[in-house]
Order: sequence, then C-alpha cells, then structure tokens
Amino acid sequence: MTSRIDLLTQPEVKEFIRENVNADPNKLILNPPASFRANIKEIASQILSRQKAKGKLESWASNFDIIMPPPLSIEQASSEATSQYKGNLLFGDHLVDLTGGMGIDCLSLSESFKRTTYVERDSDLCKVFSHNLKALNRKIEVINSNANDYLETHSFDKNNTMVYVDPARRDPHKNRVFRIADCSPNLTELMPALSKKTSQVLVKYSPLLDVSSLIKSIDHIKELHVVSVKNDCKELLLLIDFSFKGESQIKCINLETDQQAFSFSMKEEHSASPVYGNYKQFIYEPNSSIMKAGAFNKVAEIFNVSKLANNTHLYTSNEIIESFPGRIYQVIDTVNKKSIKAYAKDGKINVITRNYPLNPQELKKKWKLKDGGRYYLLAFSDQNNKAQMIIANRFDQ
Repeated sequence: MTSRIDLLTQPEVKEFIRENVNADPNKLILNPPASFRANIKEIASQILSRQKAKGKLESWASNFDIIMPPPLSIEQASSEATSQYKGNLLFGDHLVDLTGGMGIDCLSLSESFKRTTYVERDSDLCKVFSHNLKALNRKIEVINSNANDYLETHSFDKNNTMVYVDPARRDPHKNRVFRIADCSPNLTELMPALSKKTSQVLVKYSPLLDVSSLIKSIDHIKELHVVSVKNDCKELLLLIDFSFKGESQIKCINLETDQQAFSFSMKEEHSASPVYGNYKQFIYEPNSSIMKAGAFNKVAEIFNVSKLANNTHLYTSNEIIESFPGRIYQVIDTVNKKSIKAYAKDGKINVITRNYPLNPQELKKKWKLKDGGRYYLLAFSDQNNKAQMIIANRFDQ
C-alpha cells in the first residue's frame, strides 16, 4: 500500500496539484481523473490546504515540494508574521519544541538557535515534518514522543536550553472560553519538570483564554504578549523565566500596522485613574490587543484622552492624538433620520456599538442599514448611561 508521503511526492501527483491549485476541491472529488480516483480525497485535501495557506503561509503555499498538513491544521496554525515575531523572543544554543505540530513555529524559532529539537507525539506529523525539512534544506532533530515522556527521559544544559510549548485544546470544536486545564499538555502540570530542565519557556495560547487568569495561574511570567495581525487578535505568548519574581509586563502588539507596542502591568492598570467626559471632536477605539489585555484605564492615562464611560471602552479628545494605538474617528454629525439618509448612501454605513442596548445587527435591522460605505455609525452609552449615536469618518485611513 502506498504511504501518504510516497503518494504526494510522486511527480505526476505534484504536477496535478500545481495545475489544480485554484480548483474547487469538492468538484475534483466528485469528478476525478481516472488515474487519481483512488487517492483523490488526499490530493484534494492538499489543494484545499494550499488555498487556506495563501496570505497566511505564503512560502508554504507556493512550494510544491512541501507536503501540506490537513486544512484544519492550517486554519489553527500560526501565520508567518506571528511566527517571525516569536522568533525574536527566544535565542540561544538549544531550542526544544515540545509540541512540534506542523512545524511553522519550530522553523522560525530555530533560526535563533545553534540547534533545535522538534518533539511531536503524532508519528505521521513527524514523518511529514522530516520530509519537509529535506525539501527546505533544513536540519532539525525530530523526536516522536509526547512532552511529558520527553522531559522525563532526556537531559540537557538547563542554562543553554530554551523550550517552546503550544498546548492544543483537547476539544477544538468547543467555542466557549476555556482554561489551561482544557489544553494538552497542561502547563501547570508540566511546570515542575520544565523548571528542572530549562531557564526559559515560551508558551503560545489561543486568545480565547483570559489574560488576568493566566497571570494568576502561572508563576514566573516575565512577559505576556498579546499579538494581533492587522487588528485581528491571534495569540497570547507567555515568556516564562524561572528566575523572575516581579510584576509581569503585558505587551500589546499589532503586527503589519505602524502602531507601536503598548506595555503595562496589571498593577498599573488597577491604579490608573482615567478622566471621564462627553464625546469631543475625535473618538478612539483601542486595537484588539489592548482590548483583549484589558488596559482600559491605563491607555486613557498614557495618551491623555477622556473615557466615555466606565464600561464604554471608547476615548475622546479635541486635539488629535495620532500615535494612539487603534482606530481614530472624527465626529461629523449626530444621528437622526435626515443624517442617516445623507451619510448612508444606498443604506450602507459601518455600524459599531460599545456598551449599547442593541448590538450592530439589531441596530442595522432597526434602521434598515447594511455594512459598507465611507462613514461610521458609532453607538455607545455615555457616563450618565445615556445612549448616544454619532456619524464619524475614519481619521487614520
């Protein structure tokens, strides 16, 4: 029986994938060429993975010598932008990636180390990664083992070995907010073994986890990076240093923008005292990393802007603060039937709600609106809990 790797490295299969890389995989499965009928599902899966990798893992999508992981793995994988960002956080002699997976992060991180060990419990993923290493002309040690067993059976120089862990959700189909214990490996259970083997650990978590809960649950977090790409929050990165005992720094990053990183600690957030006020000429919406991190008071203090209300995470000023890390809107009108008709051409306007009785869909239904157009309808509650609606332009575009 032909193995998956043998099948996908056959010249005629690689050429078929190249020629049909933009085709509909479902149509290929329904009407496959006779020569590929027996293996069309596997081949179609490769095509779908390459399509999902476009714009996210461009160097993989365009390299037909690489065997792509399943489409779901592509969806859950780090983008090249976030992988490169992680590559700047760890460096040294030896990197151990305890949860190798498809190897995107491992490859990026390995560039900062003299040698790298990839550890993965799935034997098929190990075989695929080994093949891809040859295609990429890269040298990384591949070990088929789970994280716990590997730590128990291997020893290395604690001061010169850094560890990377990307715990997977035990049930990736559940959409609810989840806990550290819902992930495998469970970091809290792994911490004693890690502290004996290494001085630093970089851990990647989904942004569904709560930032403050992570800091309370895990000791020695030197830095917690909340990473977004173009204002879409992608991951939480914990830099654990077993010699560190101070206040964790939270760094809010928005990649592929010109916005500077915003750093704070929970202690600073709790002690910050924002000024509250009615909306002025400019309104500010923090980027997704700052919103996820919960720096609602500190961001107002640092940038000297007024907050519209305690639970309305929008800010305002009369003078423009162009360095504010987020979207900037310029107020141009209040909302009434006349102004809606004037600014919502063909019923199109972008609707944003913050601490407002209706969500965007409900508000659009009420006013018979749809997304699009140049202008924005901002709906929010002010410091007196009064509902407000205004028309605005994006100043930062």
